[in-house]
Amino acid sequence: MVKTKIIATIGPASRSSAVLRRMMRAGLDVVRLNFSHATHAECLQTIRMVRQLNRRYGRSLRLLGDLEGHRVRIGRLRDHQSLTLRKGQTLWLVQDAGFVGEGNRVAFDYEGAIKDIHQGHRIFVDDGLIALDVLSVSRRVLKTRVVFDGVLGEFKGVNIPQARLHFGGLSSKDKEDIAFGCVHSLDFLAQSFVRTASDMLAVRRVLPVGRKGKVRLVAKIENADGIRNIDRIIDASDAVMVARGDMGVSIPIEDVPVVQKEIIRKCNARKKPVITATQMLEHMTVERIPTRAEVSDVANAVLDGSDYVMLSAETAAGRYPVEAVAMMNKIIRVTEEWCRCRGR
Repeated sequence: MVKTKIIATIGPASRSSAVLRRMMRAGLDVVRLNFSHATHAECLQTIRMVRQLNRRYGRSLRLLGDLEGHRVRIGRLRDHQSLTLRKGQTLWLVQDAGFVGEGNRVAFDYEGAIKDIHQGHRIFVDDGLIALDVLSVSRRVLKTRVVFDGVLGEFKGVNIPQARLHFGGLSSKDKEDIAFGCVHSLDFLAQSFVRTASDMLAVRRVLPVGRKGKVRLVAKIENADGIRNIDRIIDASDAVMVARGDMGVSIPIEDVPVVQKEIIRKCNARKKPVITATQMLEHMTVERIPTRAEVSDVANAVLDGSDYVMLSAETAAGRYPVEAVAMMNKIIRVTEEWCRCRGR
């Protein structure tokens, strides 16, 4: 039996009983519901399928609900058509969630003061696939220059590492998703973009009395503030996720591996479960086998001391969700056997 468990995200590629059953047999342990993309109706469909499989096969697949947190996103685009951006062109970002983007104007939904963003700041979109330099800031509009060619899709995440963005308490969406997760007795709730221990305490405070101590709260570490405050965040959480996607644009990407190792070390020392996530077998979204670097990445996450490793797009939208789970399971088994043979 393997020690390191597998979490897989459910999406269009895997939201069927047949695929879930095959993923379970391939080594799946925890099913992730991504509230940023899945509706409550879709999540409920998945919950029912998982519990039916547990009853039928005597398994104990667990459920993790991933909250959106304070995430800034690009708004809707005209006819849902992505925009092709060229290096050097001007792109205007309009601070209006209801604005429908087209041409060289798109919306972004930051609800704080636009003065938090300054001329000279660099904006990253879609985990850094798009980069924009802020040329000027006016009332509810940012004038930016595109740094390199790319394709901008609607609802993609926005990161501005140099800016000190200000957010209120829990969003109304997070409160609704927490309530949904508690009503349906999810095993884990993960809060995104955790900056301080108070972010986790805010989630804990709104849990219904009957779910306190039953649902485990996971802090997703994916920005510089969360890294700086990691010790107190670990103490305020039931588990921690090293969420490397947004982390890789919030801090220099070359720092991510050592930050991962340090967070895992601190969690192990406090006996808090830790999840390593993002792009672990990304190549398997389109190909049957991962790259050699991805295999090494999963193995090293196990060697670092991860309690869970997680699949995202690989199982939510990829062509080979079952094969991705099976491959991750093989890597874990071989790596853990190597450790056992050496008394580790």
